[in-house]
Amino acid sequence: MIIDAHTHIFPDKIADRSIKTLETIGKQAAVIGGREDDLLGAMKNSGIDKSIVMPVLTKPEQFESINRFAANINKSTKLISFAGIHPHCENINKLLNTIVEMGFKGVKLHPDYQQTDITDRGYAEIIDGCRRRGLKVMIHAGIDPAYPQHIHCPPELSSRVVRELTPKGSEPFIILAHMGGAESIEKVERLLVGLPVFFDTSFVLEKIDRTILHEIIRAHGYKRILFATDSPWRNAKEYLRIINSLNLNENEKKCILGANCAELLCL
Repeated sequence: MIIDAHTHIFPDKIADRSIKTLETIGKQAAVIGGREDDLLGAMKNSGIDKSIVMPVLTKPEQFESINRFAANINKSTKLISFAGIHPHCENINKLLNTIVEMGFKGVKLHPDYQQTDITDRGYAEIIDGCRRRGLKVMIHAGIDPAYPQHIHCPPELSSRVVRELTPKGSEPFIILAHMGGAESIEKVERLLVGLPVFFDTSFVLEKIDRTILHEIIRAHGYKRILFATDSPWRNAKEYLRIINSLNLNENEKKCILGANCAELLCL
């Protein structure tokens, strides 16, 4: 099974507008449209069996509407959506209980779009609350093209969060997107590699030297790497080609391309 662990879609009525806005502020062209049908079509074309959708709350008051949309995505047999939550939400523990009751497997945090450093108290409450409830946490890590002036989750901060909020001996439940921040790959190697955290490959595979990428996978452990594209911003076929071109055995590739994610999310 091949699983894309990091994708995005939008409600049909705002999909075109959302993609155009994000293309403008991020100076990045989408490779597919932003609707559910666009993602499903791209998955079929690329041979991807399931995709994990990551919604983002840019404001606390979006909690109900975005998670209602996310819950509807979970009716699909091909798509699984995480929930969204914001560090400035009130009654975070109550909202996390709601997320559990709605059947979500995890939450997505985007410090840049939420304009809050990952070391904020609100994030700590969310992350610790997720751990206690068995929820996984996907965190945008490193630079975002829309907010290049200030990185809200660089390796210096994410390493501190992982160390403080993942108790010694416990199973990793935090996923750092974009290989932990590929634009600072030497810091990723120095500060994050070896910690109890997952990396996903979204948006960065073509940016990392293949030798360095292979070294990171070996040092960090292939069991803690998740295949991901950040669709609609990256081409799944190209990302599959890159993973298959690495000097990894078939079991290692199988784990990265889907088995690790399936085990993490109990699929």
